Amino acid sequence: MTPRWLLPVFLLALIHSHVEAKPAKIRDLADTVATNPILTKFAAMVQASDLSTFLSSRGPFTLFAPTDSAFAKLPPGMLDTLLRPENKVRLQDILLFHVVNGKRLTAKDLLPLKTVLSCEGDPPAPLILKTTHSGTQFVMKAKIVHGDIKCQNGIINEIDTVLMPPETALPPVAPPPPPAPPPAPATNAPPANLGAGTNAAPADTNAAPVVPVAPVAAPEATTQ
Repeated sequence: MTPRWLLPVFLLALIHSHVEAKPAKIRDLADTVATNPILTKFAAMVQASDLSTFLSSRGPFTLFAPTDSAFAKLPPGMLDTLLRPENKVRLQDILLFHVVNGKRLTAKDLLPLKTVLSCEGDPPAPLILKTTHSGTQFVMKAKIVHGDIKCQNGIINEIDTVLMPPETALPPVAPPPPPAPPPAPATNAPPANLGAGTNAAPADTNAAPVVPVAPVAAPEATTQ
């Protein structure tokens, strides 16, 4: 028989066992990208472009985020060039070409659409949408490989190719900074005349001046 004083403890445990845990807080777009293990290169673009605050704002937004494998299709060194501070404006334009403002577009929402407007350009540049007969969805030339990632302020659809605006709409690529001059070679040789300048005896200023002596002509030989 259970003692009466234990009954409140059993009732409290029974109540807690039926209380569901609160769901974790949904992250915003910027935080979701930053913590996604297959979006590390795109996260570096967001950080270098200073657009984290924009992607954390109220929105709503639809973000087409290229996976890390998508960046392998870029020319060698292109990502490093874009991440340089002098190319920030160009990087911002490229990143904004991946964002649709004012809408949470799931994969299902995209099916009947032919185009959507990105946040890049003035007027905004359009993104062309296409769905194949097999149901594969494309944004420009990028295939949606994973859709409907819900965020606090929008939706992320992962794509397999980096979206690039027309080159004419982008600022030119800034030239790389000049290389730093090589350091001066180190030397262990002692300075010239080190001993002469400190321990050498001073010159004798009281010595008699040297007077040059004219050569004496030899006497002429006499004849007898």
